[in-house]
Amino acid sequence: MSGKLPVDSVMQETGENDYSDSPLLNNWDDVGIQLLCNAAVRQGLEVHYHRRLIFEVFNQQQRVVFRQNSPGNSAVFTYCARQKQIAKDIMAENGVPVPSGGIFENYSTALRYFQQAGAAVTVKPNDGSSGAGVSSNVTSEEEFKISWVYARKHGRQIIVEQNVFGEDIRVIVIAGVAQAAYVRIPAHVVGDGESSIRHLVERKNALRKRNPSLRLDLIKRFDLLERQNIALDHVPSRGEKVQLTTVANASAGGETVQIFDRLDREVLAVAEQAAQCFPGLIQVGVDLIYTGNRKADNPGQRSSLPPAYVIEVNSNPGICDAVFPSYGRPIDVPGKLISHVFSSGALNQEGRSPVQIALARPYRYGEFDRAFRRGALRSVDLIAQAAYAHNLQLQSLSDTVFSLDSQESRCMFHGGMPQSVLMVTRKITRNRSWMDEILPSSVGFRPEDKSRLKRFRLLVVGRRLVSVLHIRETGGDRASLREDVSDLVHPSVLPVIESTLAAIYDPHIVGIDLFVDDISAEIDGQPWLVQDAVCNPQLGWHHFPDRGLGRDIAGALVQSLFPEVVTAEPPVKGLRLLIGGHVQGVGFRRWLKLMAIRHSVSGWVKNLPDGSVEVLLEGSPTGIAALEKLCQKGPADAKVDSVNSEEICCTGRLAFTAIA
Repeated sequence: MSGKLPVDSVMQETGENDYSDSPLLNNWDDVGIQLLCNAAVRQGLEVHYHRRLIFEVFNQQQRVVFRQNSPGNSAVFTYCARQKQIAKDIMAENGVPVPSGGIFENYSTALRYFQQAGAAVTVKPNDGSSGAGVSSNVTSEEEFKISWVYARKHGRQIIVEQNVFGEDIRVIVIAGVAQAAYVRIPAHVVGDGESSIRHLVERKNALRKRNPSLRLDLIKRFDLLERQNIALDHVPSRGEKVQLTTVANASAGGETVQIFDRLDREVLAVAEQAAQCFPGLIQVGVDLIYTGNRKADNPGQRSSLPPAYVIEVNSNPGICDAVFPSYGRPIDVPGKLISHVFSSGALNQEGRSPVQIALARPYRYGEFDRAFRRGALRSVDLIAQAAYAHNLQLQSLSDTVFSLDSQESRCMFHGGMPQSVLMVTRKITRNRSWMDEILPSSVGFRPEDKSRLKRFRLLVVGRRLVSVLHIRETGGDRASLREDVSDLVHPSVLPVIESTLAAIYDPHIVGIDLFVDDISAEIDGQPWLVQDAVCNPQLGWHHFPDRGLGRDIAGALVQSLFPEVVTAEPPVKGLRLLIGGHVQGVGFRRWLKLMAIRHSVSGWVKNLPDGSVEVLLEGSPTGIAALEKLCQKGPADAKVDSVNSEEICCTGRLAFTAIA
């Protein structure tokens, strides 16, 4: 197949599908969930529906939690997929063809980019789904301004990218294999020579109401008409096709034509390659623009251009469009998804090891909290420090999204949260009323008991209790005081942790707020309450408590995710740097000491009489390389002209010193 997709032929051969006898037309619950539950029951499985689109499917051997259409989704990869620029960067790094473009917050900067591009662009919010805020084929400054305002209604960060011309395809990929593909046709009407566009839309919406997948997504958007100054009262001529929107999403009034059986393997491979970039997502909806590129002018020579570009990926794709396409063969995506999950066993959430106490080791940099950024970024810095200590590779995709790599494995993070934390856990732990219902408490606990109990933060990593803080409200300027009491914890808290983890689907890392009078005594003889559970806890609380011993929580987390580094002795490298330029009197030595701590590097720095700076570094090769790169620029007030380096022998230095 080359050139245009066989959309017209499929529409002519099959005609519009009629689902008027479907029982799901009368179902006001989520249709996708109903399809999945029906598929599960047909396969002899049981279903337990919770709320907020969360349900479990299980048998005697396996239990899998779903959020809407997706089983066991990673919270981190869900976030990466939703953040369109991060998703594009991940795919581009892995060789997936994506449109060129940039991300902007400032209109004038974005406008300059558009003017310099000299071609049609697509404007869309960085964070979004279902085509919200998206405008395609923007060619004039007036259109660009309108599109920018529209996109800003849905987010502050706006992507402006190359507009790829072609046909819009959604491919459903399950466990890396394409299972369905359909073309999405933008909302349109065909004139009869008598009816206005308004009346034609009303008729089409009446037909959409007879499709379980489309009945709630009526045609309401007319941005292309507005751009072309065409009124809804305009009467198109007989046979004239009038496109109403610039996007093809079904939620924006689009229609679907199933073409999976007629799509080139080469195109499906692009979708599969894109989906495999997000290993924490079992089911992915990959949106492609099919360009039809197949061969160059010379016979037998293949085109250098890809057959399709990936526009975005969806971590929770609608599955109804594959089951109820407007035209073409329905495909049982829910049945395929359930079959895969329960045949592969990849998401089995049973059989966890018991929770145990395994306190994190003391943190050696407890007096240098100023070396690390504040808030959520502090967790990022602490994990990076632990990674460098073990010679792991770190790649940053944004301020809070990064990956760690060893020779054997990779893990993606969002803040202090690793990719194994489920999106279901994230949703539950951010719902206060739900948490109040499911978190455990002692038998007969009364709300009035809480006021006389103490608050403790239990930090659990990989089902191991690694740190305990006593958090006291102080009043005044300081909201609370945190004291490490890990050595006092009584083993009777372990069943409390166990039941808390079970309630929130066992996140790899979680901070649990336990209210109890005496953490060192048998808990069964006291009233107690688990008040909260946080799956992206502040690691800095435990590294830098106000009182007591700081504990290396980031180190415990990295070691639990990369067990191969626990026994391996990380390689050590020595490096001497001579840094020239305006590097004295600008805080270079103070800055470098803090950066060395953040990179787990030892050594020293001193000023030389000729105005340069001499540096000696010892640490892991990854830590040394990252720190050497920072020295190319230095602190804000410095101006580095040259950096000369030579490798030296290591002497086992344990600290970093700024020599006066």
